[in-house]
Amino acid sequence: MSKWVQESVNGWTLHLLLPPSYTEGNRHYPVVYIQDGGAVAKACSNLLDHSFRSGKLPELILVGIEPHNRNDDYTPWPVPALNASFSAFGGQGGIYLKAITEQLKPYVDSSYRTLADSENTGILGCSLGGLISLFAAMEFPHVFGKVGALSASMWYEGFLDYMRDYSWAERGGLKLYMYVGSLEGVYKANAQAMMLENTRSACRMILAQGYPAERLNYVEEEGGTHDLLFFAKHLPEALSWLYQ
Repeated sequence: MSKWVQESVNGWTLHLLLPPSYTEGNRHYPVVYIQDGGAVAKACSNLLDHSFRSGKLPELILVGIEPHNRNDDYTPWPVPALNASFSAFGGQGGIYLKAITEQLKPYVDSSYRTLADSENTGILGCSLGGLISLFAAMEFPHVFGKVGALSASMWYEGFLDYMRDYSWAERGGLKLYMYVGSLEGVYKANAQAMMLENTRSACRMILAQGYPAERLNYVEEEGGTHDLLFFAKHLPEALSWLYQ
C-alpha cells in the first residue's frame, strides 16, 4: 500500500507519498513536487493508491512541500492585495523555486530511489500553487519536464504578459496539463473575475507560438468551482496524462 512519510529539510516540511511497490526491490521512480504540502493528493489518497495498484497510473513518488507563506512563496513578483481583507503578494517565488531545485530536490534524489532527470520530474499545484508551477516550467526548464496547473491563478497581474514573452515553441519536450472550472471567478468583482478567460487565453497563446498540441492537455469542466473538491477530482487524471 502507498505510504506517507514526513521529512524536514532545511526548514521545509515535506510530505512524501511512496508508491505501493517502493519497499520491494530497488526500482527507481519518477517524482512530482506538489504545492501546499500535497493537500490535493491527500484528499484522494485512496484513489491514487488504487490507481497505482491497478496499473491505471504509473507508480510515482509525490513530494508535498509546505509553504512558509503562500502569498510570498507562490507568487513571481510583488502585487498589492486584492482587497483590504487579504495580504499583499510578496513575490518570493524565485527564491522558493531555488530552494526546491538547489536544496529539496537534491535531498529527495539522494535519499529516495528517484529518476532525477527532467523527463521524470514534475511540478504541480492548485490555485496560486498552479501559478508557481507554471512559473517553474519557464524558469527551470532543465529541471521540470512535466507541469500540472490545476485552476492556476491566471488572474495574477502581469503573468499573461510574462507567458507571452516566453519561447514556448522551444519547449516541445515539456508536457503541460491545465485545468479550470467554468464557474471560477464568476462572482468576483476583482481581478479574479478573469480566471477563466485568462486561462483560455494562456492556452491559445501557447499553441499559437507553435507549441505541440499533443503536449498540452487543456481541460475545462462545466460547473467547476475553485475548491479542493474539483482539484482532487482532476489530480489523478493530470498525473495519468503527464506520465502515461
